[in-house]
Amino acid sequence: MFTKILVALDGGPQHAQVLDLAASLAGPASRLHLLCVLDPAFALADDAPRAEHAEYPAADDQVHQAERLLATALDRLRERGIDGIGHHPAGEPAKVICDHARQHGCDLIVIGHRHLSRMERLLDRSVGQWTVDHAPCPVLVEVRDPTQPGSPSTSTRLRPPRLAE
Repeated sequence: MFTKILVALDGGPQHAQVLDLAASLAGPASRLHLLCVLDPAFALADDAPRAEHAEYPAADDQVHQAERLLATALDRLRERGIDGIGHHPAGEPAKVICDHARQHGCDLIVIGHRHLSRMERLLDRSVGQWTVDHAPCPVLVEVRDPTQPGSPSTSTRLRPPRLAE
């Protein structure tokens, strides 16, 4: 059983599925670390004065969006009796995910998959691939895309994946 599960959330179409998948793997003693990585170009220091937030509305908005996403996800976990904590650090997403897992001793990382086209993969680095390559623990990737026909909806209760025997 996994006791410290890092769940990377970005507010994209898969975030509810990623959260449900991680929750389905949590046991009674598990704690989920929900991580929403902020774009460093818009990030303000945690101790930045309130006036600085007013000067940079895009940064302030990014923090509020992350806080709302994490609060909603933590409420969903609490409804299911699962312990969780939210974090919204700034930085390069894949590096922050791996560093956070390492610093907090996580034994599993759960992430989504963006289903990029060939051209998009050439132009945009894959957070998932970098995470898989550099993670200090196993990485579970939710590949089902709720925007595609035939994929389970985000309201579907997901079961843990079956492992090959």
